[in-house]
Amino acid sequence: MKTLKILIILLVLSASSFLVSCEDYTEVDLPQSQLTGVKVYENLSTAKAALADIYARIRDGGVLAGTQFGCTPLMANYVDDMDYYGQNSEMEEFSTHTVQSSNYFLAVVWDSTYSQIYALNSFLQGIKNSQTIAEEDKQQLIGEALFLRAFLNFYLVNLFGDVPYVTSIDPSVNALIGRTAASQVYSNITSDLLEAEELITESYPSTERVHPNKAAVRALLARVYLYTGNYTQAEAMTTTVLSDPIYSLDSNLSNSFLKESPAIILAAQSGIAGQNTEDAVSFLLWFGPPFKPSLSEQLYNAFEPDDRRKTEWVGTLSAGSSTWYYPAKYKLDEPSSPSAEYTIWLGLSEQYLIRAEARAMLGNILGGQQDLNVIRIRAGLAETTASTTTELTAAILHERRFEFFTEQSHRWFDLKRTGKAAETLSGLKIGWRNTDLLLPIPEKELQLNKNLLPQNPGY
Repeated sequence: MKTLKILIILLVLSASSFLVSCEDYTEVDLPQSQLTGVKVYENLSTAKAALADIYARIRDGGVLAGTQFGCTPLMANYVDDMDYYGQNSEMEEFSTHTVQSSNYFLAVVWDSTYSQIYALNSFLQGIKNSQTIAEEDKQQLIGEALFLRAFLNFYLVNLFGDVPYVTSIDPSVNALIGRTAASQVYSNITSDLLEAEELITESYPSTERVHPNKAAVRALLARVYLYTGNYTQAEAMTTTVLSDPIYSLDSNLSNSFLKESPAIILAAQSGIAGQNTEDAVSFLLWFGPPFKPSLSEQLYNAFEPDDRRKTEWVGTLSAGSSTWYYPAKYKLDEPSSPSAEYTIWLGLSEQYLIRAEARAMLGNILGGQQDLNVIRIRAGLAETTASTTTELTAAILHERRFEFFTEQSHRWFDLKRTGKAAETLSGLKIGWRNTDLLLPIPEKELQLNKNLLPQNPGY
């Protein structure tokens, strides 16, 4: 069976017995079967270690992965963020909108994510049944697991539409599970997050922002409410987060993606002391012609002339008479001491733009303008001139493009939810079809479980 790598905090000095580093990286191998074993949940440290392993899996594969063939680069190629110059035909399918249900990377994203959800469900059962871990500690761990399950399902429903919302760890049940309507998936996500909000502490449970606190739960809830049209609750959640004095936007854009940034709400720890996020490896270019995706010229040329994000977050590579551009948000593709960059899962700028959009949709034009202007002024741009709901929501979508390019599938989800995907991509992607709003369910999953039929339209 697979080896389960578990991260445990274990840095003890003989005389003083105090931690000398905030990076908890010591690895211990345990059989995967022990994830659901009773002994894991008899001790708080081993229970935390089991959950840390799940965090590591989420970071390294599935819908939240920034690794070279993870979901973040795949969906950046799917939209107008990137152009693909490499030779991998299955990566090219994403860039050209010719994704097949047999695509290897598609299957990996699906398999990895549902494996992570299964592990979370196993963890939830184990921790709830524990008779030895203090109730306060159990609540935090249950809340984190519920948050992560909601986070993963949010991405699944946006990528694939109707998907199984799995809460069982019974293999016979899971093998035959059918698809849940997207509206019900969203309802389940909301329920998980509301329960997590009740359980999770206000403060971060560690010295780094790599485990959710209440603000992280509310930040994700705000996104869910925005996507489902509950603008009143979206505004309320973002206001709570934005009112917290521990968060602030750094005026120095070059520091925005450092792990110490005060704008980080939740990040993914790199896993090895001195290691930095794989997002840098995925996107930085060092020689040309590139063998991996580069930033699209269409995006590069669309930046406003004085936009500091173009200067700070975009790199340029020239070879001969050719020039390529690449995302340089994360700048460290080699180890550093200590680790300096973690993948940002939730950040403060998104909360400003969620509230701006929610306020615009609620008719609060002035409030929406103010929130949008926070982001524009930070980027070195003039205040918005948008003065109606239609103009303001269009301006916010425009701003999100330059704030979130190549991050966490934001651009694709924005085009989908605002109905702009076809008009934006049909002239750029040679294989565009209107059915491309959903990815196909992996072919092998349909062969194994007929209850997942029918396949998404167009595949």
